[in-house]
Amino acid sequence: MSLPSRRFILIISCLFIAFLAGSWGLYLRTQALLSNQLAHLAVQSLPSDGPTPTLAIRETSARGWPFGAWRRLYGVSFHTHLNGADIVGATPILRLGGNWLDWAHSLTTRTELPLQLPDSTILRMVRNDESLTLRLRKAKLRISKEGLPCPPDAKCHDHGTLPLYWAHFHIAILELTSSRLSHSLMLDHPAGTIRFAPQSLSQPDPVLRNRPLLSAAITARELTYPSSFLQDFRVEQIHAAFALLPGNDTPVLRLQPETSHSASTWPDIPLRLRIHELSATIHPVAPGERDTPPPHLSLGGELHVPTFSGVLSVSLTNWQEPLHDLLQSSWVQHNVPVTMQGLLNDMMTSPRMQSLSSHPLTVSIPLDHGIPPGLSSNHLQTLYSHFRQLAPHP
Repeated sequence: MSLPSRRFILIISCLFIAFLAGSWGLYLRTQALLSNQLAHLAVQSLPSDGPTPTLAIRETSARGWPFGAWRRLYGVSFHTHLNGADIVGATPILRLGGNWLDWAHSLTTRTELPLQLPDSTILRMVRNDESLTLRLRKAKLRISKEGLPCPPDAKCHDHGTLPLYWAHFHIAILELTSSRLSHSLMLDHPAGTIRFAPQSLSQPDPVLRNRPLLSAAITARELTYPSSFLQDFRVEQIHAAFALLPGNDTPVLRLQPETSHSASTWPDIPLRLRIHELSATIHPVAPGERDTPPPHLSLGGELHVPTFSGVLSVSLTNWQEPLHDLLQSSWVQHNVPVTMQGLLNDMMTSPRMQSLSSHPLTVSIPLDHGIPPGLSSNHLQTLYSHFRQLAPHP
């Protein structure tokens, strides 16, 4: 072997050894940072307005060298308390940290390291005998905290700043179960950002009334809900943007019953749910070739929580094709007089109707406890059964 070749191999070997040594030193340093972060994980990541939150970890292991540094946490569970609700969660495995690119992104953007949940994770909120359960599968979260300057007239209790939590997430499948729903709702590949400011929940202040307690922007590929209302459709391309704000009413102090896990006397705060956008594309399940785009449904408005009373604005675009299918259905041909059929067909082909074809169909619907006044869930089911008879048959 020639001398230049030996020098080249020697240089490469020295560089490789230096890389391994530097990577090992950086690995030890970052593992020490992870150990320090684990010691304060409950305080940093679990806001609470009641008892001190608890976090249990059965076992940890350090991994990642030479490509990065992370900790695997096994048997993770937590419990916290917010606005009269107990919030608990559990996951078999949680990975804190990441490869060197994740660390570089965290340092340059001043955000926390990503949390990866490769297995199924359960989050549950229980309040006043009502429950909400989330099951997350293959989730990746990036949680960070910052402090906003306190308004001059507000009372801020965190060194003159308002704590603000950010959560950027991507989940393979999100399943939602509620005591108010008859079936489980499932979202395919939801992703987005959630911003949470807990100060106004625990310390209501008139100055903070128009500041969102929680705001979110979420997208998902498909929504699945095995209800008779949706069994004939595929709900895809979901977009949601909403904010949760303090209500206009004065908070009423409600004493919570003392139990072994909660003995808090925090106010039960009325809230407002402001829906900026809740939209989806509706595809009929029945096969068929369509030259026009599928209908697109969009909702907006403001509701009072937890009664879900208020006004929703509903907008439907691309509604002409479904209406045309309805008029051509066998039910209309057998149950609607021929003269009325002709009148409806003439109306559909009239210049006025053609001029409206590019405009959405919009209506405002008042809601009382989640349903229009004067109706009940049984009435809605009856109406739906009647409307199903109007649907075109293959």
